[in-house]
Amino acid sequence: MVSSRSPTLFVVCAITLLCSVVLAAPPAPHRPIVLWHGMGDSCCNPESMGAVKAFLEEELPGVYVRSIMIGDNEEEDRRAGFFGVVKDHVERVCEELRADPNLRAGFNAIGFSQGGQFFRSYVERCNDPAVHNLLTFGSQHAGVSEWPGCKDEHDATCTLARALLLKGAYLHWVQRRVVQAQYYKDMKNEEAYLEKNIFLPDLNNEKGVKNEGYKKNLMSLNKLVLIMFESDQTVVPKETSWFAYWNATGSLIPLHDQPLYKQDWLGLQEMDKKGQLVFDKITGAHMQIDIEYLRNTVVPKYLKDDKWGKDEEDVVVEAPRIVVQA
Repeated sequence: MVSSRSPTLFVVCAITLLCSVVLAAPPAPHRPIVLWHGMGDSCCNPESMGAVKAFLEEELPGVYVRSIMIGDNEEEDRRAGFFGVVKDHVERVCEELRADPNLRAGFNAIGFSQGGQFFRSYVERCNDPAVHNLLTFGSQHAGVSEWPGCKDEHDATCTLARALLLKGAYLHWVQRRVVQAQYYKDMKNEEAYLEKNIFLPDLNNEKGVKNEGYKKNLMSLNKLVLIMFESDQTVVPKETSWFAYWNATGSLIPLHDQPLYKQDWLGLQEMDKKGQLVFDKITGAHMQIDIEYLRNTVVPKYLKDDKWGKDEEDVVVEAPRIVVQA
């Protein structure tokens, strides 16, 4: 005689069998990629981040690509590129990426302009899930000495941010509101920079007490790829993309001649010696990226990994779940 509980038992067995099949499914064919856009842009602009995302999905069939959005919609995301506290933005990204099951085994990261140093902050401050290769395009790693300007003179958001920055980058209320003020570096007033800038001195371990966790996390990268635009006039100095910066007298000091490197505050010297640090440059103005550079250099060198998903340690077994992605 079949008991009244048999149907339940049958359903449990069926679900168990289904789950075993799902859990045995092969991992994604390519390491996931996460993008972080620059000032004045948004996560999904079809002419910028949207186009990059579509290109990567075409070049690497089956790859999961996520473009970071700060806020609940694209307009909030674009505004967050000008206003807010960068550390708060980074903390939000840490939480959101940690909750994304598609990234649980790690990912490659690409930061465009200020998105590059923000992604480096993610690596140093949380790095969970872990970044494999971090690529930065025209990023302001050592800071900027001038406001980058507004592409559209009628852009009220950019114009307001610029006006606030010009009132005094190190004023407390400006630091807490204007994103670009938080990576503005005045070497003629280094004491004020170190004391009052709420983001960059901490990110670059320039303060007296060094954060060894930042160094350890950054050194965990497989590659840190620093890409500079040869004709960049938006970011001043353009060599900040390679961590170079002015001294108090206005001379440009390469990374290798700075205490940051010589005393290895972030592990860049050791990474350089091990081949983890890559300096590259491309022709063109700021954020003018030739698609062939992506196709012929970025994808094959840093995003395509023939071993990804084939080694046992790369496979993460997890119960199936539904992912709703905006």
